[in-house]
Amino acid sequence: MINNKFSIKAEARLFAIKHHGAQTYCKGYPYIVHLEDVVRVLEYFGYTEDKYIASGYMHDTIEDTEVSYNDIKSKFGIEIAEIVYAVTDELGRSRSERHEKTYPKIIANSDALIIKLADRIANIENSIRHKEEKYVKMYVAEYDEFKKILCVDSVCDEMWRYLDNLFDEFNRFGL
Repeated sequence: MINNKFSIKAEARLFAIKHHGAQTYCKGYPYIVHLEDVVRVLEYFGYTEDKYIASGYMHDTIEDTEVSYNDIKSKFGIEIAEIVYAVTDELGRSRSERHEKTYPKIIANSDALIIKLADRIANIENSIRHKEEKYVKMYVAEYDEFKKILCVDSVCDEMWRYLDNLFDEFNRFGL
């Protein structure tokens, strides 16, 4: 488990940086830029508990690195491992098929939904900021289905409103 000298948040950040290594995000930025964006969104919406921040940093580690569920479980505990696992895309022949297999895991774990929404907000904000029109259009095209499936039981209402506003702004101004 965690070294007592560091907080879980700090350990998760270092763990993610180490395992994402030289991976990049967007226009060649180090991958930590995306992870910091996700954490910034979580903090903005008041999700500052260790489990959220740690999961925010590590949300892509199982999907994009050699890290396994058991690696996260042994270092950070089952709760964080379950959140990270739930947001990890399942295999599929298309983005749609991957989502179809992954979304039920997210629905079953409300903490994972919080991480997924923070990730989506960070991705959309980044795509708009860097004029990545291809990605913004992709997110717009899949938003209705994304929301229809994942918007359950008033979980994350404030985050959903924020996403709705982002998309309204995009549609109004053609960003």
